[in-house]
Amino acid sequence: MTQQGTIKKLLPGRMAEVEVTRRSACGHDCAKCGGCGGLETQTLYVTAFNSVAAQVGDRVLLEGETGRVLGIAVLVYLLPVVLFFVGYGAGSVLGGGAAQAALCGGLLFVLGILGAMWYSRQMKKKNDVPFAITQRL
Repeated sequence: MTQQGTIKKLLPGRMAEVEVTRRSACGHDCAKCGGCGGLETQTLYVTAFNSVAAQVGDRVLLEGETGRVLGIAVLVYLLPVVLFFVGYGAGSVLGGGAAQAALCGGLLFVLGILGAMWYSRQMKKKNDVPFAITQRL
């Protein structure tokens, strides 16, 4: 998985904050498709290992470990939803009605989000990021 970006800030431990413009999966060729309604691109900031000693303002090529990136996406997006349904089911089985089931589901959903946030902070503390800057452009 490769992406282009611009170095915005140098961080300790040979790390850098990189501004990346995320495009749609279809290649953002709206003139041909028009299916997404012409949604604009989204700007993201990611932390990456700066193996080429790039400086602020440099355009760079980022490479990500696809398996780790997908694993993190599952943790952040899918785990809270799965926990919601588990909590909702558990609340239903306990026989408290729809309100209790929704409350249990909501609590587990929030716990899933908090767990993902905690994991993200642990990764940052360890400088364990799934992206590396591989070259200057």
